[in-house]
Amino acid sequence: MMTTRHAIVRSGVALLLVSLTIVFCVCFPNAAENSAAGMILKLPGRDAVSGHVGFVRPVTKEEKKWLPEDTGILKMLYVPKESKASNESEATEAGISASLILSGTDRRSLHRPEVCLRAQGWRIAGKEVVDVSVGDHKLSVTDFTIVRKLNEKDGVIRNIRAHYFYWWIGAKRSTPSDFERILFTVLDNMFKNINNRWGYPSVMVYAELEE
Repeated sequence: MMTTRHAIVRSGVALLLVSLTIVFCVCFPNAAENSAAGMILKLPGRDAVSGHVGFVRPVTKEEKKWLPEDTGILKMLYVPKESKASNESEATEAGISASLILSGTDRRSLHRPEVCLRAQGWRIAGKEVVDVSVGDHKLSVTDFTIVRKLNEKDGVIRNIRAHYFYWWIGAKRSTPSDFERILFTVLDNMFKNINNRWGYPSVMVYAELEE
C-alpha cells in the first residue's frame, strides 16, 4: 500500500511536471500569432523529468475513433527509475501520465475531461482549482480526485485513487474552466477576430493504492 508520504511526494513530482508542461506551452509565442494556438505538441523528453524515464505512449484505437483526424495528440508516461513494474498497467500506476490534445478545424476534439474519465470507469470524487508556480507566475489548473475499482486477474478487486490535473490553453490565454473557455472563444471571435485553437494539457498521478 502506498503511504501518505509517498503520495505527497509523487503529487509534488506531478505538479513539477505540470510546470514543465506549461513552460513548453508558453515558450513558443509565434505559435499563437501564426495559428491562433497557444501551445505546441511537445512534452518533456525521456530524461527531462528528474528521477524518471519517459516513454511515448501510442494513440489508442478508441482515441482515433472518437477524435477528428486533424486532432493533435501526444502522450508520455514517466516511470520512476527505481520502479519494479513488470507490465504497462503496473508502470502506469507507478508513474506519471501526461498528454496534450490540440484541436484541429473540427471542434469535436474539445470535450470536458469528465466524459473520457467516466468512459474509462473513473468516478470523480472531488474537484478543485489549484495554483501551480511557473517561474515568477502562478497558473490555475483543475485538479480532479478520481477513483475506480480494478479487477485483478486473480479475482481480487482493488480500489484505486488518482489525481487528474488539466487546463485549457488558447491563443493568448489559459483557463481551468470549461465555461470560461467557451466564453473566451465567443468574445475573442466577436471583438478580437481570433479563432482560438484550444489546447488541452493533462497530467495524471496515482496518489493512493488500496488493497
